[in-house]
Amino acid sequence: MEQNLPFDLDALLVFAKVVESKSLSKAAALLGMPKSTASRKLTKLESDLGIKLLRKNTHQITVTDLGEQVYAHAVNVLTEANGVRALVERSKQEPRGELRVAIPIFVGIDYASRVGATFLRRHPHSRLDIQLVDNNVDPVRDGFDVVFGTGPLQDSTLIARKVFNLELFLCASAQFVEGVGTPISEPAQLNDLPFIDFGFCGQRKLTVTRNKRRHELSPPVRARANNFQVCKQYILEGLGIGAMPTQIICTAELSDGTIVPVLPEWTPQPLDVHMIYPFELSYSTLISAFYKAACDIIVENTARA
Repeated sequence: MEQNLPFDLDALLVFAKVVESKSLSKAAALLGMPKSTASRKLTKLESDLGIKLLRKNTHQITVTDLGEQVYAHAVNVLTEANGVRALVERSKQEPRGELRVAIPIFVGIDYASRVGATFLRRHPHSRLDIQLVDNNVDPVRDGFDVVFGTGPLQDSTLIARKVFNLELFLCASAQFVEGVGTPISEPAQLNDLPFIDFGFCGQRKLTVTRNKRRHELSPPVRARANNFQVCKQYILEGLGIGAMPTQIICTAELSDGTIVPVLPEWTPQPLDVHMIYPFELSYSTLISAFYKAACDIIVENTARA
C-alpha cells in the first residue's frame, strides 16, 4: 500500500467544505480554523496536485471540471476517514449485548468460571453464555461468537488470538513411582509405562524436549479424559504417568508430595490455546473485553501457582 500521499488529507477536507458551502469563510468557520489557514491549505493542495481546483473572484467561488471529479473522490475518502473515527469511538464504549462462548472442557471449569465472572463484573451491560464442550466447535457453523481451541486454523475467514501457552510437565503419584522399582531416567522408559492421556496420544504423539534433544513417544494409554481434574485424580490413584499444566492444577499435591515430577528435565510440547472468532466480529467490543478478561486470569493463575 502507498505510504506517502502526494497531498494533505486535511487540505482535502478543507476543499470539500469549500465546495459544499461555496464560501471559503463559511468552510473555515465550519472547520474551526482561521480563514488564512484554510486558504493556505487550499493553495498547497492545488500546488501538490499540480492542477487548479477552484476559480475565485470577488463575488463567488466556482469549481473547475477537474475539481468536480476530485471532489467526488474526496467525499469517498472523507467518508472512509469518518468510518475509521467512528470505529475507534465505538471501541471506547462500554460493551453491551450477549456473547456466546465455547470453551473446551480440558481448559477447565475453574478457569472458565473465573473468566466469565471477571468479564461480567467488569461489564454490567453485557450478558454471557458459556458452553463447556468436548469436541471441536466452529464458531460460524455452531452459532458461537467465540470458541477456544488449539492447533492451526482450518478456515481463513476466522481470526485466532493466542490467549495463553499451556506449559506442561510429566508427573505421577509418589506411590506409582515407588512401585516402578527402576528409577525413571530416560524418556524411552515411558513407552513401557501406563499413561493418563487427555489428548496427546489420541490426536498427536507425546513429544518431550530437553535443550535441543527431542523424543517422540507412544506410551500405552491406560485412561483418557478431556479434563485435567479427572486426569489428576487418576494420577493420584497411582494409575499411571500423565502430563499436567504448571498453572495451579497440581500446586497443592506437589507441595505435599502426593504428586511428584517425572523426568523434570524433559518438557512435553506446550499447548497454545487461542480465542477464535469470525473476521466480521473483529471490532466487537464484547470480544475485545472477553479476550482481556481471559488473558488477565491466566496472569493471576501464574501468580497463584
